[in-house]
Amino acid sequence: MMNWSQNSRNSLVRNSLLAGLWCFLAVSPTLSGNAWAAASPLSATLRSDLTTRRNNSFEALLQHWAKQHGAKASLPLLELTRDSRLADADRYLALMGATRLGGQALAPELVPTLKDRSWMLRSGALRALSALQNPATRDAVVPLLKDPSLVVRTEAVEAVRMLRPESARDALLQALENPANYHRGIAQWVPQRALQALVAIQAKDAAPRLLPLLNRVGDPALQAKTIDALESLTGKKLGKTGTLKVRVEAWKRELSSAAAPVTASAKRSLQSLR
Repeated sequence: MMNWSQNSRNSLVRNSLLAGLWCFLAVSPTLSGNAWAAASPLSATLRSDLTTRRNNSFEALLQHWAKQHGAKASLPLLELTRDSRLADADRYLALMGATRLGGQALAPELVPTLKDRSWMLRSGALRALSALQNPATRDAVVPLLKDPSLVVRTEAVEAVRMLRPESARDALLQALENPANYHRGIAQWVPQRALQALVAIQAKDAAPRLLPLLNRVGDPALQAKTIDALESLTGKKLGKTGTLKVRVEAWKRELSSAAAPVTASAKRSLQSLR
């Protein structure tokens, strides 16, 4: 798990910047060919804006960049995102600015940031790609479900839910099974969100794979969320008037019985081949 004492300040900065990003992405412009060609000359000015700012107001800085430079600032900002000499908070803000000003056309250029040394930048890149919704980048977010950082893994679940790569179902199920997403037997963010994502992508055939989660008696909150997901995926409500334990047992019987015919059918198929 991530060391919160070391990263709490960065987390606060990150959260304050994200609010502005989501407000502006809805009206994001399309990056023109001329803007792509105009990259480097603005770098010094933009660097100064980043390093001399008096506060962390992403909205104010973004409005300034949009008014003064427009889309042509997107590539210089992307260059600054990759400058390891800058503080992570500055690089993160540059990433958000590049995303807003570059629009969907910039999305493929953000993919390398998914491998950045900083968890903040990797998480930011996932958020940016989720917002830009460029189909060309949807598969790139899947490996981040196994990122060393819990924050990044959590963000990766949201990216998978938004972009819906072809491997989304299996990748989310693997995230549910990953021991790194549990601490002392308790689910840490990722499993809960993975369940929600499975419902969002309507992965109805994933229901039987959720059975092991019902056996986590030390984590009743996860058991309850698992039942919520099962009800959404199957359209069934079992033991709804009973206690959580009653509902868990009802679903365990349901999922076990549903798996039995498949197993018997598989055995018959094997016998027929002999």
